[in-house]
Amino acid sequence: MAETDTTKGVDTMSGSDALLWTISADPVMRPTIVALLVLESTPDWAEVRARIASLTESVPRLRSRAVNRPGRGRPQFVPDKTFDLDVHLRRMRLPDHGGLRAVLDLAQTMATTGFDPALPLWEAVLVEGMDADSAALVMKVHHSVIDGVGGLTVLAHLFDTPGAARRAPRPENVPDAERGKASPLARLGDLPDAVRLVDDAMDALLHPFRSFGRLAALGTSVARLMAPAGKPISPIMTGRSFRRHADVFDLDLQTVKQAAETWGGTINDVFVASVMRGLALYHEQHGVVSPGFRALMPVNVRTQSDPTWGNHFVPARFVIPAHADVADCVAEVRRVAEEWKNAPGLAMSDVLATGLSALPSVVARGLWGSMLLGNDVCVTNIPGPPFPVTLAGAAVKGIYAVSPPSGAALNVSLISAADRVCITVTADVAAVPDSPKLAGCIEDGFAEVCSVHPSGRPRVP
Repeated sequence: MAETDTTKGVDTMSGSDALLWTISADPVMRPTIVALLVLESTPDWAEVRARIASLTESVPRLRSRAVNRPGRGRPQFVPDKTFDLDVHLRRMRLPDHGGLRAVLDLAQTMATTGFDPALPLWEAVLVEGMDADSAALVMKVHHSVIDGVGGLTVLAHLFDTPGAARRAPRPENVPDAERGKASPLARLGDLPDAVRLVDDAMDALLHPFRSFGRLAALGTSVARLMAPAGKPISPIMTGRSFRRHADVFDLDLQTVKQAAETWGGTINDVFVASVMRGLALYHEQHGVVSPGFRALMPVNVRTQSDPTWGNHFVPARFVIPAHADVADCVAEVRRVAEEWKNAPGLAMSDVLATGLSALPSVVARGLWGSMLLGNDVCVTNIPGPPFPVTLAGAAVKGIYAVSPPSGAALNVSLISAADRVCITVTADVAAVPDSPKLAGCIEDGFAEVCSVHPSGRPRVP
């Protein structure tokens, strides 16, 4: 857990924060998050600037530098006494109405490049001159500052709230797309805490027979988290680099919800199964068959007492065998979700991350890389605002996350916003040289899962 010295404004990174900061020296695993808000019209620049200035005051890490403390513990965020908003925020105009593709090209370039460690770890660009009068706000932040759920919560601070003062809402104030029905892989609120697990270990010394089964389960769970992934399962998505290519598409949220209800699962089940079907279709188009795919999914474990900033997730890794039948694929995803639901090792994630971050940087990056570079895909599901929102009077048409592949061949992110589902496919171009084709296959995967009934018949709308 992060520790804050309120007298000096110094914020010590949690183990997870510190590990994400450490591995950023490796361009392949660089944990950069880029959020893209597509706006129906061009908002007032002065108002956008004022809101982002206010946001940096609400989130101290946005006005702080990351400082290493060799031999003295985890790195810290230290207030930047020379902070200048205009160093981090700028505006630009696209030539000849470049459209969404031009904005995605900008976003993927921002995702590729690193940060100046002498400055706070974020930047933003208001892009004007898209199709007609539309615009976009592109925000980039280092993963050690905040995670995906916290980042979207912070973005809510920018939206219009007529008749009320704006404030950065806590995560519990941003409704889930499926509150009370979240997939175990998307949200594990009942994880045992690390302190209790340490108590279990002490109990085992005093009562070995009584505690053996509990610790055996913990050991197995931790081993699954820490085990090297070896090499990717995919026979073709094997290259790794720091270059990225992003593609996006939208779906009707109600269609996805109906599919989840039909399958007796959740939106997250539909999401993961659709990605797996899309990857299978992509391999078929290349004339090869993959036996399955290894996925990494961040699991949100944020509580009401946690600050908005920082990282409050644990990484779940699982393998989904390739299935020719859609129903079999969905069933396997649901089985894996249930298996991870109460995995006790997940609660040790920050303890393990603290241990890794304390190692020499080269060693930490090597160990973390051994766990991540063999993954085929990272899947990220983030609930967004369930109602239409505006930014300085400009309607927000879509919210997309150009998320880091984290050593995998690609990251597929889902953000539910109002009545739509916004999907971003961020591919490592060394692994996926034809990213638009892959994005089309994943969109087809959604079409399959959302149109087939568990009986095998097409679903009646």
